[in-house]
Amino acid sequence: MLGRELSKELVLGAGEQIKQLLPHKNEDDRNLIKKGLILYRQGSIYNVSTTSHTVSAKVHDITGVQVELDLDDFVMSTCTCPQADICRHRIATFLYVYASVDRVGTFVDLWKEEKPVDDVLKSVRKASSFLKPDKDYEDSSLASWIAFFDREYDEWYENLVSTNQLYQSLFHHYYQTLKKKAPKSPEMRQFFIVQASVTVLLKILQLLNETKPSDYLLQHIVYPFVDQLIDNVGAAIREMKRYALPFALDPLLVDSIERFRELLYTSKYYQYERNNLYQLLWIELLRRDKFISIEREWLEDHLEQELEAGSPSAVEFETALMHMDFLQSRDEQIFTKMRKLTPTALPFMFTWVEDILNKKNWKRLSSWVSYLMAHSPEYINSPLPYEERRQTIRYLMQFLKQYGDATKDEQLFEKACQTMLPFSYAEYHDHLLMKENYKTWIELQVLLGFSLDEMDSYVLKDIEKREPGALLPLYVKTVQEEIGMKTRENYKMAVRYLKRIKAQYKKLKREEVWENYLGHLTEEHKRLRAFKEELKKGKLIHD
Repeated sequence: MLGRELSKELVLGAGEQIKQLLPHKNEDDRNLIKKGLILYRQGSIYNVSTTSHTVSAKVHDITGVQVELDLDDFVMSTCTCPQADICRHRIATFLYVYASVDRVGTFVDLWKEEKPVDDVLKSVRKASSFLKPDKDYEDSSLASWIAFFDREYDEWYENLVSTNQLYQSLFHHYYQTLKKKAPKSPEMRQFFIVQASVTVLLKILQLLNETKPSDYLLQHIVYPFVDQLIDNVGAAIREMKRYALPFALDPLLVDSIERFRELLYTSKYYQYERNNLYQLLWIELLRRDKFISIEREWLEDHLEQELEAGSPSAVEFETALMHMDFLQSRDEQIFTKMRKLTPTALPFMFTWVEDILNKKNWKRLSSWVSYLMAHSPEYINSPLPYEERRQTIRYLMQFLKQYGDATKDEQLFEKACQTMLPFSYAEYHDHLLMKENYKTWIELQVLLGFSLDEMDSYVLKDIEKREPGALLPLYVKTVQEEIGMKTRENYKMAVRYLKRIKAQYKKLKREEVWENYLGHLTEEHKRLRAFKEELKKGKLIHD
């Protein structure tokens, strides 16, 4: 990896050169850094190779370009794009290199602050103390934890025999190594696991950025690890809540603000999962007014820059700002912003809904229920895959059921079932049977085009037992359909259902109605000899 071939002092020294060449006070230079930062965040740098003081890389922009960085003398760096001076491609490549030795946000902050060289060199010496520490890390320093994570990552990668199972090895070997070296104290141990899980997810995203992963790889190979990492974060946080958190955790939480922010822009992959994890971390760990104010200011500043540059990361920043709105109970602002987004964004609200639901704040939740009920039809009619929409509606129905039961609103769930058909069929089916509303249940089957053969025979028998006569209209309709098919097999099926009709009328003690119905039926179809024969075989009529 880059960190093994380039010294940290060399990379930071190149960063100091860039600060001198592109001062923050110059607007053109600010725009250049901004464009380079966007390219870096989009994962546009790939095929990277290094020597002791140079970096070669390709950058995917409007057209692909080749960049050669000279870290000793940055002005000697070259790029195949038309720009003769320092270009956005060279900056993007440098930021990629910088990320291997320190956080890109640190470089941007130093560049903005325009600190003198002496201060930078001091930070270099301080950072270098993490390269060969006496122990793995300092318990109360997030920077020390991250430096440890990076050292372990470099060692893991160096010993990697094959890249055929890269992500499996990352999860089962590198990640497990980190967890084994977690602090002993229960509270700090769980927070360490949170940070390790976030780090592994970021490493996965960075590896994906360096390649062009197939949909199969993303969905079937990598996604299970991403999902498990997020679950592990949730489990660690739940475990943390069992203890009174120590004061030593406070500085770690402050430093985590910038760390967790990387989930928004590190990659374009797994947008929903990244946002979901970011929201979870803020809800459970950083929900303090002073932290929210810091994040809101940063997001607002950077969202404006992302929008000006047309960056795809703007969506993540907008969603993150909505999350800050949620944490400050600015629900109407969220609804206003959501209306401007595509209907497929509806599931992004579920983390917020769950949090309000868990706190049993039914008054606040009522406006969310109204919004979801009003906008779920737009989501249902969206172009998303059927199964994805089905899963979303399944979750939504569970939430509405909980809310309806808690508020004793008996009509809400049934109204939701009707609104969200056909995706709510299973929930509506069970609800109607539980309520013994057989008439509506039958109407539902007919509405969705189910034939009697496709209906659960046990359910039909139970309805016949509990409410004789309820199925008669359905049986009569089905008999007519079977006769209309005019085949021997269909006539046999018609006779089978006629026997059920007879049994139902007998239970109702309305045999005369049955006799009249059968008489009209045989007269209507008297020319169908085969049908008449099946009636005789079924002992429904006699010679």
